[in-house]
Amino acid sequence: MNLTTREETVLAFIARGMSDREIAARLAFSVSTARKHREHLLAKMQLRKSSQLTMYYLARQHELFKKAGRWPRIIHSRNASANIWNGSGAA
Repeated sequence: MNLTTREETVLAFIARGMSDREIAARLAFSVSTARKHREHLLAKMQLRKSSQLTMYYLARQHELFKKAGRWPRIIHSRNASANIWNGSGAA
């Protein structure tokens, strides 16, 4: 499925467990705009729950890393729940 750059960004934030309010603050737009982006992604992918978006994102990242022949490393933050995958290094 082809996603726009903005959709990719919002999807990545959703996969990290960010709320609409957090996404809006991060991308400097309103909470209702963040909510609309989430709703649009769900409709575009014919999904019903944000957890399904997360599963899609993780499966897609897994395929990208397999094709690249390397696995991501984790970038640690002070907040353990905010740790993210980064494809720039080894596991």
